[in-house]
This record gives sequence, structure tokens and C-alpha cells, in this order.
Amino acid sequence: MITIQDLDNIVGGKIANELGKTIIRNNFPPSIAERMCDAIDANEKAEHFQRLMQEWMECQQRQQQIVQAFLQQWYGK
Repeated sequence: MITIQDLDNIVGGKIANELGKTIIRNNFPPSIAERMCDAIDANEKAEHFQRLMQEWMECQQRQQQIVQAFLQQWYGK
């Protein structure tokens, strides 16, 4: 489950990435800067996708535990 700390980390990471991209754009030629910024964006998307998959797996585990508990209670196994 996403916590307040997780949200703080997401926002902090986004701010840091945007600042980093601004520094890159100000110090590198446009063609190089754009590729570097694209890499930062891709990494950010991958981190969000990884978090989504982790949340989904945790949800699936909770659902499985609930079903197993119900079956044990209902069938006594």
C-alpha cells in the first residue's frame, strides 16, 4: 500500500529529476541534452511501473489470503 512517505518520495524524485533536466539542458547541446532527459524520463517511468507491479502483487497476495481463510473457515481444512 502506498504510504505518505512513498508519495513524498515520488514528489521529491520528480522535483529532483526536473531540476536535473534543467541543468542538463543548460549545459549540453540540444541533441545530447534531449537524449539524456529522455533517459531520465524513461527511468522515472520504469520506477513507477515497478511500484505499480509491487502494489498489484501485494493486492493479489491479500486476496489469496482472504480466499484461503474463507475456505478454511467454511470447509474446515
